[in-house]
Amino acid sequence: MPLLPYTYRPSVIIRTKALRRGIFGPSVFWKLVAGVVFGRSTVKKLFGKNEQVLERATLKGGGRLMQIETFKAPSRRQRRKAARTTAS
Repeated sequence: MPLLPYTYRPSVIIRTKALRRGIFGPSVFWKLVAGVVFGRSTVKKLFGKNEQVLERATLKGGGRLMQIETFKAPSRRQRRKAARTTAS
């Protein structure tokens, strides 16, 4: 099944109408739609990544210890520095 051209995709049409009729126009309904469409991505940016469950384990008996560590995500400065060194 071929993809629709970009301008005919439903999500693009909804965003365009929300901008023209809601934010730049008088329609209250389309202002609400714009708030939902553009607010969703803003909320994701503000609250960051979700936690991921790697494994669930049940420890039985005494004297057992489980330690789980994850790698910290590199900062923006570290990512740029790594990209510069690999590109050279």
